[in-house]
Amino acid sequence: MFTVERNLRGHHGAITSLAFSPNMKQLISCSTDKSIILWGLQQKMKAFRFTGHSSSVNDVCFAPAGNLMASCSLDGSLAVWIPNITGESTFWKGHQAAARSVAFTPDGRQILSASDDKTIKLWNVHKSKFVASFNSHTNWVRCTRPSPDGNQMVSCADDRTIKLWDLKSGDCIHTFYEPKAQGNYVEFHPSGTCIGTALANGVVKIYETRMRKVLQLYEIHNGPVHCLSFHPSSGNYLITGSQEGTLKVLDLMEGRPSYTLYGPKGAVHSVKFSPDGDYFATGGADNEILVWKANFVQVPDAADVSSNNKASVKTKIRPSIAPGLQGVDVKKIVASSVTEDRQDIEDASVNSKRSSSTEEVDLSKKTMEMQISQPLEQTGNENKTEREKRLEMIIHDLVSQVDVLTNTLLALEQRVTFIEDQQKENLGPGTSYLGEKLSNVSPPL
Repeated sequence: MFTVERNLRGHHGAITSLAFSPNMKQLISCSTDKSIILWGLQQKMKAFRFTGHSSSVNDVCFAPAGNLMASCSLDGSLAVWIPNITGESTFWKGHQAAARSVAFTPDGRQILSASDDKTIKLWNVHKSKFVASFNSHTNWVRCTRPSPDGNQMVSCADDRTIKLWDLKSGDCIHTFYEPKAQGNYVEFHPSGTCIGTALANGVVKIYETRMRKVLQLYEIHNGPVHCLSFHPSSGNYLITGSQEGTLKVLDLMEGRPSYTLYGPKGAVHSVKFSPDGDYFATGGADNEILVWKANFVQVPDAADVSSNNKASVKTKIRPSIAPGLQGVDVKKIVASSVTEDRQDIEDASVNSKRSSSTEEVDLSKKTMEMQISQPLEQTGNENKTEREKRLEMIIHDLVSQVDVLTNTLLALEQRVTFIEDQQKENLGPGTSYLGEKLSNVSPPL
């Protein structure tokens, strides 16, 4: 039922994230080796390596139209790339700490990013501009993903909470608390009515967003669960990957694990279904990417066949608790050996127009804007105005940071003064100073 079709090698570090292009012709991967590789999934297609981040690249994704891709890095930077040999890109400093997660909104016009600075930020792709910040988490934010309709988003953090947000108002709608372990990864079910959560204690939970309760729980892994992916067309299956190096296929309709897949030689950091659900890719600590063929058989209910209502098939996930695998018929599948797929990997960054100079960044930005079908006509004077606006924004940000530091120092000074006054009151008169203590002592006879 599951077979490995391809084995892609080219990274020199652990694979951290994967994503299929919407047209299924390419696969993108990122790694701790600071690079991104765009793999060709069709014959005679070359692979391109993109470089620019100064540290490990933590997450990568395609825009819904497939014309752009985004990445985030341990150095706190975000980047938007054009997926071709030119490697043109726009970089900006997105966070004050490591950026862990990046995702396009369904309309492709905005990007969500999550960071160790405890914030989630929303960015405008067309303007490369900050839009809003979501600041309810109290510890590192591991992952954030938008809902299929783009009205909500979900996030998980090391504060052991999973939060559901309203993207338009910026309000936190609900908080799910995890008392035993933090969430490493979250994702919306294709119907938008459920959330899948991968936890660090080996547990996978499915939350219902309307009733705001746990719908399914699976204790299926012996180590932290790093990733999961819902089947995109039916939503009836879920694949998970963990630190122990195994993959679990969950049948959400039956409410039980169905298969255990062996293939990766180390921890699985990313698993992702293709847009049509016929394939899925895995990557992790062994620096390899496995592309699997999946033959899921969709068997809808009679009522669903008569009404031809696909949405009802997606949402019929019954409540289930699966505490381990005892008494459950789980088939074990070992990946057959596949010859290494040696693609010529060409360095796209060599031909990139990206540079540290403001003028060349504007050129790459112009190309980005053309890619998202928003016409842009600029003269030399308008480019100068744009540079002046950027400088003003930088100066404004610096002034704001100085104000924050000044207010912090003032608060610290007030706190120190308050503590000193309390100490004097506690010591009382005649004992505040060593000189006064000595003066109260009678001289010896």
